[in-house]
Amino acid sequence: MKEEQLKADGADSRTPKMVVSNGVDRFLADGVHYRDLITIGEQLTDWASWPVVWSRFADQAEARGDVQLVEGHSLSAGDEFFRAALYRHYAQYLYFDDVAVKEQISIRKHQSFEKAAPLLDRPVETVFFPYKDYKFKAYLRLPRGVDKAPVAILIGGLDTTKVDYRNVSDMLLARGVATFAFDGPGQGETAFFLRLTPHFEETVSAAIDYLEKRPEIDAQRIGIVGRSLGGYFAPKAAAVDDRLKALVAWAGMWRLEPMASYDEANRRGLMFLGDSHTVEEADEFYRFMDLEGHAQKIKCPTLVMHGGLDQAMPVRNAHQLADAVSGPVTRMIWDDSGHCNHDRSHYARPAIADFIARNL
Repeated sequence: MKEEQLKADGADSRTPKMVVSNGVDRFLADGVHYRDLITIGEQLTDWASWPVVWSRFADQAEARGDVQLVEGHSLSAGDEFFRAALYRHYAQYLYFDDVAVKEQISIRKHQSFEKAAPLLDRPVETVFFPYKDYKFKAYLRLPRGVDKAPVAILIGGLDTTKVDYRNVSDMLLARGVATFAFDGPGQGETAFFLRLTPHFEETVSAAIDYLEKRPEIDAQRIGIVGRSLGGYFAPKAAAVDDRLKALVAWAGMWRLEPMASYDEANRRGLMFLGDSHTVEEADEFYRFMDLEGHAQKIKCPTLVMHGGLDQAMPVRNAHQLADAVSGPVTRMIWDDSGHCNHDRSHYARPAIADFIARNL
């Protein structure tokens, strides 16, 4: 099926074929193979088929990786295991029809990723850091040839996680910057034991406490990248913890819109994230998500990256944040780009890595 056919197939933006069509730029930027994506689009029939089809392609990638590992091709095996993890990520992405199914796929996703972890060109170390009574899992990667590396903390969004940050992580590593990705409260695998709290930024501070103890890390050069909803969490963290020396708010937000402003998928996701059972309950819970009075405390160099056509996080959020911060700010806002600038990933994502490397 051609991309044009996918776009024409179904008027409802919530049909699975339309989600594939509208997300082409994102899927490809994160590492989904184009031919796989087209075939997945052909095989999707309804929402019940969404996790099944993506998981089938994940199984195929993992099987290829198993064969390559036996044959001694460890780099190829690592890439296939990562592809399996990424496809499992998308198998449960914004899928809230059956939370038990979502959790099982999430478990398989991390199993696949952790098979890939030691085999990648720059390996992933799975580590844990404490926060209150919890242990948070994180993925640490170190650049080659750097004794005391600066590090970027990578924060996902509503249903983006530490696994699907590999592309940006690779770019940072190539510039000599270590990466530390974790799922905060309400995100990724953490969501199944701890939903979102009004003080997400405390987990970032706990992560910094851990990084300060790592001899490979230069604790004076720690930055943070927040993507989508993470573009609220990261600025809030930078406002309260001055150990963060650089900030990227990537398609972030100033203030969360009322639930009625979001489509069904994102509304259900936000309700899941906040453990809310009604729209009214969610609106009340999310009243804390407002950077007024916090953004003014951000003093570190800040990159605000956004798209003028962003429907999830309207562009006014970017301008409000950029206008409010106290430190030096760089705006990269494309009027004709959408959410997270996936349509410009070939130069938007490198710009994020360049900014972090330059300012740490």
